[in-house]
Amino acid sequence: MTAGAGRIWSSAAFGLLYISLYHLSALISEPQETGGLASIFFLPAFVRLLGFLIVEFWIIPALFLASIFLILTGAYDLGPGNGPEMVITAFTSVGGPFGVFIASRIGDLKPSLVNLTPLRLLGLSIGCAGGNVAAHYLSLLAIGFDPPTGHVMATIFLGDLIGTWVIIYLIKIALTVYGRSIRS
Repeated sequence: MTAGAGRIWSSAAFGLLYISLYHLSALISEPQETGGLASIFFLPAFVRLLGFLIVEFWIIPALFLASIFLILTGAYDLGPGNGPEMVITAFTSVGGPFGVFIASRIGDLKPSLVNLTPLRLLGLSIGCAGGNVAAHYLSLLAIGFDPPTGHVMATIFLGDLIGTWVIIYLIKIALTVYGRSIRS
């Protein structure tokens, strides 16, 4: 298998993971309510960060296709009609990964899993959440909606950041428990 084919398959797996984590967030609460629990606990945001770290910009089509699937199945309710929802999806599919890219350049961080420390991961996850917020804001302007308030943008930012770190810590806990079970 070539490197390109591996990235395509990995991207497809990330797309499925995004859909799964979205539905897990939906089980927690209504994911699209700005004041709801899932707004400040958006688990799929993890896929934007990890996907970029592993497959780089190949994550963008995976995020877009996963989000289109969620729109067409009625899971996403981002705006009136599928057209505006697809515009928002297109912008936000690029926003998170581009935010990671910008954060890596500003902080002189490697956007990969090599030498990834918790502090570097925090910087990249802040960039990812910030990129998504900026893309969301710009997408609403592009389709002619009123710009969201600072409160809405802060909620989206925190939702992405907290959702990402919840998954990171769940993975850390699982690896710790697994490591202990091997040693026993």
